[in-house]
Amino acid sequence: MAISNAFNEGELAVQQRAGEAAMALINAGAIDKTILGGALRFIEQQPMVVIGSMDTAGKVWASMLLGNPGFIRALDNKTLELDISQPRSAEDDPLWSNLIENPDVGLLVIELGSRRRIRINGHVRKVSTECIIIDVERAYPNCPKYIQRRDWKKLEATEPHATTASTVGNELNETQKKLIKKADTLFVTSAHPEHGVDASHRGGHPGFAHIINNRQLRIPDFAGNSMFNTLGNFTSYPYAGLIFIDFGSDGSGGRLLQLTGKAEILWDIDDSQQLDSSGETGGTRRYWQFDITSWQESRLPYGFAWELLDESPHIPKLKRASNFDDTISLQVERIQEETNRVKSFRLRATDGNDLPAFLPGAHLQVMVKLPDGSEAKRHYSLVNNPNDRSSYEIGVLREPEGRGGSRYMHEQVNEGDALEIRLPKNDFRMVTTAEHSILIAGGIGITPILSMMHSLSSKNDSFEMHYSARKLSGFAFGDRIVQIAGDSARFYASKEVGGQRLNLKEILATPKPGVHVYACGPIGLINSVRDTATAQGWPPSQIHFESFGAQPMADDKAIRVHLAKSRQTITVPAERSILDSLLDAGVGVPHDCKRGECSMCTTRVLAGEPDHRDVCLSPEDKTSSMCLCVSRARGEDLQLDL
Repeated sequence: MAISNAFNEGELAVQQRAGEAAMALINAGAIDKTILGGALRFIEQQPMVVIGSMDTAGKVWASMLLGNPGFIRALDNKTLELDISQPRSAEDDPLWSNLIENPDVGLLVIELGSRRRIRINGHVRKVSTECIIIDVERAYPNCPKYIQRRDWKKLEATEPHATTASTVGNELNETQKKLIKKADTLFVTSAHPEHGVDASHRGGHPGFAHIINNRQLRIPDFAGNSMFNTLGNFTSYPYAGLIFIDFGSDGSGGRLLQLTGKAEILWDIDDSQQLDSSGETGGTRRYWQFDITSWQESRLPYGFAWELLDESPHIPKLKRASNFDDTISLQVERIQEETNRVKSFRLRATDGNDLPAFLPGAHLQVMVKLPDGSEAKRHYSLVNNPNDRSSYEIGVLREPEGRGGSRYMHEQVNEGDALEIRLPKNDFRMVTTAEHSILIAGGIGITPILSMMHSLSSKNDSFEMHYSARKLSGFAFGDRIVQIAGDSARFYASKEVGGQRLNLKEILATPKPGVHVYACGPIGLINSVRDTATAQGWPPSQIHFESFGAQPMADDKAIRVHLAKSRQTITVPAERSILDSLLDAGVGVPHDCKRGECSMCTTRVLAGEPDHRDVCLSPEDKTSSMCLCVSRARGEDLQLDL
């Protein structure tokens, strides 16, 4: 259920002064009293969570808990459980004593590798030596703009580090100042006397948190989602907590610096002398100052190695000082016909330099031209070995009944042409600690699976691959698959005479800890994998999938979408999604994948019958909500809680 009166007086005051009150009201529709169903699986896949809490003196602290994916999970959409049977942070972390005295907490569950995050505010109901139970009061997805994309892996040692006492103080030492000067990420927690604690993230160029002196920092405030939850809390209650983490790429880091103090918003600061006319803040002319009351430094309980994949292209200084942009032009070096409907395209940098790194499961956004002459972005998975950065290779299925993007790629793109692409993004990440991987592909769904096979094979990791198509002629990249996987690959041609069908009950017969399943293909295949895995008792955290979105259907018709809160009626053409039509009309809707996978655009349905085409919502969720990016209406009208 959506939150009424979503903002406190501090948030409203900041929204008004920043001139963003109208947009804040629109974006408030994303705030809910429960966790959306599609986010439940996302939460269980994360190895870390940031938690804000308050001590008896009213000081706000930020803490970070770490563990294997699954240590934090949703018991239902209103209850979280954190397994603390193993060390998750320092024994003397302020969090542990704070929870006994004050049950208010704010959580940030964040996946740096995909720039996805969800904020959850609530109350601790139970604390034991084994677990923490949290009742959810509000939850909402958050803007991914300024997240520096990192991959993580837990180091080989399975035992937690021996716990040692934290060091404490009230002035930064030289080692801590070096950590802050190289930091491109921090986490911030804030609070309101009546509305509880909140946790959030800030990202910027290395050193974006300026050290004014040993007890004071100044942080630029970039444009965000217009709701100003953090700055609003600063206005009402000026106490805050910060975390800086040492992201050692080889596991040599492992230090966590927690600061508590008071925050103050600095308005109308002239920062243009530092950069061009829009300045370090990107035009907001806002900073916030943090006066340090005290700090605590500890060692992380587990060894993690973090690799910076790419910097956020939205950070003002990076965009200007390093000329970084997430859109680049690549030359088509080679086009190869893999089947009569699938072509592969190998893309290289025009200067011959290596391309930015990517992880298996990643995709590119490619700019294409549609039949009406307009331009659009289409997502195509990378098929090549992530270890080879000399080129990107994508596979494209020609869809005669589609919107025209694949026809453009097949019919108009030639070797030597230039394509405009956005740097790789990954919503289908692999678990680096898996003992065995089961890969399942249907049709063109082989493309991200092929990249996964390359990666697993290069590391001699255990895996098996199951590839289903209607006909033998439908198997793309068959020779490569056999070369990489050998006897670990199985092919199923369901429409051939004597052909074998994919038997998911057999493949997923026995759930095992440490075994992870990855499925990609048509929505029907994804739903079958999910349903079979659930029936066989597989934990949701061990099932991963990606579809290529719901394609327009021949009988799709224009529909009318009525927005209850803003009292607007939007006509959605047959060839446009509800989400795109709302965005065209200036209606702010949180979104990310546009393929019905991430659940960020999930919206409550007040009237009308949705035609569900997503792969992320549970049957229970579908009784009251829908994914606006792919789903439509069975009738002519829908009423949404927007």
